[in-house]
Amino acid sequence: MRRPLSSLQSALSVFRRLPSNNPRTSSPLTKNDASELNPTLGPNLLCLDPRPYVSVLKACNDLSVHLGKCVHAHVTRIGLLDGEDPSIGNSLIHLYLSSGVCKDYAWRLFDGMPVRTVVTVNCVVSGLIRNDGFEDAVVLVNGLLDGRFGNGLRPNYVTFVSLIGGCRGIGDGRVAGECFHCYCLKGSFMAAKEVGNALVDMYGKFGGLADAEKVFGEMLNRDLVSWNTMMGVYARGNKLEEARGLFRLMRTMDVGCDRVSLINLALAFVNDGRFGFGRMIHGFVKVKGIDTVGALGALLIGMYSRVGSIEYCRKVFEELPDYDLASVNAMIHAYVESGLNLEAFDLFRVIKDENMQPDEMTMLGLIAACRNSGDSHCGDNVSFSISQCVHLRGSIVLQNALIDMYSKCGEMAKARSLFDKMPVKDVVSWTSIIMGHALNGEGKETIAAFQQMVQENVRPNSITFVGVLLACSHAGLVEEGQKLFNAMCSEYHIQPTIEHLGCMVDMYARAGLQEEARDFAREMPAESSGVVRRMLIASGRAYGDLDSGLKLHNRVTKNKTVNVAEDCVATCNLLAEAGRWDDVLMERGLMSAQKVSKRPGRSSVTVSA
Repeated sequence: MRRPLSSLQSALSVFRRLPSNNPRTSSPLTKNDASELNPTLGPNLLCLDPRPYVSVLKACNDLSVHLGKCVHAHVTRIGLLDGEDPSIGNSLIHLYLSSGVCKDYAWRLFDGMPVRTVVTVNCVVSGLIRNDGFEDAVVLVNGLLDGRFGNGLRPNYVTFVSLIGGCRGIGDGRVAGECFHCYCLKGSFMAAKEVGNALVDMYGKFGGLADAEKVFGEMLNRDLVSWNTMMGVYARGNKLEEARGLFRLMRTMDVGCDRVSLINLALAFVNDGRFGFGRMIHGFVKVKGIDTVGALGALLIGMYSRVGSIEYCRKVFEELPDYDLASVNAMIHAYVESGLNLEAFDLFRVIKDENMQPDEMTMLGLIAACRNSGDSHCGDNVSFSISQCVHLRGSIVLQNALIDMYSKCGEMAKARSLFDKMPVKDVVSWTSIIMGHALNGEGKETIAAFQQMVQENVRPNSITFVGVLLACSHAGLVEEGQKLFNAMCSEYHIQPTIEHLGCMVDMYARAGLQEEARDFAREMPAESSGVVRRMLIASGRAYGDLDSGLKLHNRVTKNKTVNVAEDCVATCNLLAEAGRWDDVLMERGLMSAQKVSKRPGRSSVTVSA
């Protein structure tokens, strides 16, 4: 938890009252740096004890990098960084790497330290991993192993705990994790339970359930974190019985349980669809008086949201002793999934009132609310809020979501403007703008965006081709659609799905190529028959070919035991156009008897003053 600003001010106030000593003369920084930054601490502060400076730097962490730089300038001026105590340098390295914007400061400080310890190395390694510098951290550790920093400086188990944890954020992380595992075995670091915990978690994140179980079984020392980590692996891997068995074993062996244990067990039940057991855990939490703050409250809200019980979601949220970002985010997404978009926006005001920093999950929920409501004006407000948050404005995920939202609200000019301004675009960015042009009937723009994507060496995926084939279908570009479908199969080796096949049938049908549509439909899998049948019936009606639609209706009616609402509506419309009103009444009667209900359409109107 971050220290409040008042704590930082109190620390500085005590720091200024410390006794003075004679200053040292050496100063690695320039005089301009010292004169610019040092006045903040006062000119007469000359304490040579490193401990107060370390305490102040901890208070500066995540709150005021500028004040940390002032301390850096001061200790440089009085020569404390030249001594044999590396504690101040370690604290400064941690401060700079925690800020995320002062990586170069940390490297320069590390290179200039006269004395480095393994704590110094661990500060750099953990900080680099937090700032997406995993490869730099590995290079640094390799340098330690090669003796570049002296034979006396070697990594310890904490170093490898950080490296193993960093493996989860890279593509080939499992391979790197196995290498670190081997070194820990050779270096006798496996006796530390923290190493075993990190390995269990790493293997679990990469789907290595057997390896995680093996490491857990061979651990000589286990704590509650070890048991919770293994249960979390089972929960994420949909291994309900294993998670339940481990929980029982924990109780039998008097290991105990905490909030994390209950979260993992509830997650296992929810992932397996056992929502009743999830409610039992909720009851256990209430009986034991355990606070539902943080991840536990968010999990319970998400569980009730998945079963469509928005009232229980509200109840859990209102019973929270204190609002936290995880629970607010879960409630925002619960409102969005229930179609209560205005309530989702109201919760954003709670975030502002509580002075919480919204994250990607917050904004993704609000963007989904804008998309579902079709209100691009609210989307503008969300986009502005993202631009005001330094830690969010460069998020590709949020930019892609905004493009998708504007596209589905019919604001292609805004979507295109946002897309063109993106400094970095991934395949999702290109797919979003391609789907946007396709959904808004802009066939030529869709093809042009796809061609530009290929020219920039971005490999399209399955959803990208759904967009371009949909555009070809709506724009009547049959020849272009055939070429793209063939390229998808032969050049990009993408297996066609029902969406791709449906687009092709629809493209032929819309162009009046009934025979080609039927021939293509015959090669499609059986489970797609309902979608294809409705397409063929609709195209027959559009081109006055009722006979083929009626033949298709008669052929499938013989074996039909369960009616689907979309099939019934399409059949009734076809029979009505053919003048077979008795059959229409019979079809309607079957719908009533089988309680087949058609989902009502919805529309929204935005009224501006």
